Amino acid sequence: MDLRSFYNSFLNAVANCVSARLTRNFVVSVVIALPAVVSANQFHDLQSLQASVASFLNDYYADTQAEKIDIRISDLDRRLTLAQCEMPLSFTLNDPSNAGGNLTVHTRCEGTAPWSVYVPAQVSVFRELLVASRNLVRGDIVTRADVVSEIVNTSQLRQGQIGESDSVIGQEVKRPISKGEPFRHASLDSPMVIRRGDPVIIELQSGSISVSSNGTAMVNGRIGERIRIRNGQSDRIVSAQVVAAGRVLMVL
Repeated sequence: MDLRSFYNSFLNAVANCVSARLTRNFVVSVVIALPAVVSANQFHDLQSLQASVASFLNDYYADTQAEKIDIRISDLDRRLTLAQCEMPLSFTLNDPSNAGGNLTVHTRCEGTAPWSVYVPAQVSVFRELLVASRNLVRGDIVTRADVVSEIVNTSQLRQGQIGESDSVIGQEVKRPISKGEPFRHASLDSPMVIRRGDPVIIELQSGSISVSSNGTAMVNGRIGERIRIRNGQSDRIVSAQVVAAGRVLMVL
């Protein structure tokens, strides 16, 4: 006996035991309290929902210049019932680094029977990155021979990878880098081009006028850093920016 036949038999039995007026009142309360009988096609198919999320993720990461994408959508609770959505689903993803990994997609139906659900997924995003061709230790200066390109799963990496060889070559290693490991900004630094006590040329620039004087470095300096210099002519201590080996710049 199906559920609708059961309800009918139950209500008929009640009608035989009580007055017609009481029966009508009781019927109303039963209809309100018991769930409505609906056909299966009134619910949104969960496998279709998962496929829609996978399609969204594939399109999203394809737009981020990924070389390869591997998407795994987690199984949803089969007891979950969502009303059939007559409108296209909308999706929201929070992945500002576009690196993938374990994430959730906020999926919403904005139709006449709106609902929303968070769908878990695991996304592996593969991109071409610069990696070390050999083990590098602290203090090494990266040469062109130390850099190769490989397709790497970025979802397993921390942020800060470097994608251009010009940003790597000539940099100094400040943390050990293993062979095959992507280069990261946190592992590199500008090379030390001035040492404490080195003679330096101080370039003073004011508009279109530029003059030079000699000085002595009071501290070590990397390109781009500001360091203290003793001016050889005035014997004053000044602050100047390191622009090259043995050269600093003061803008007045």
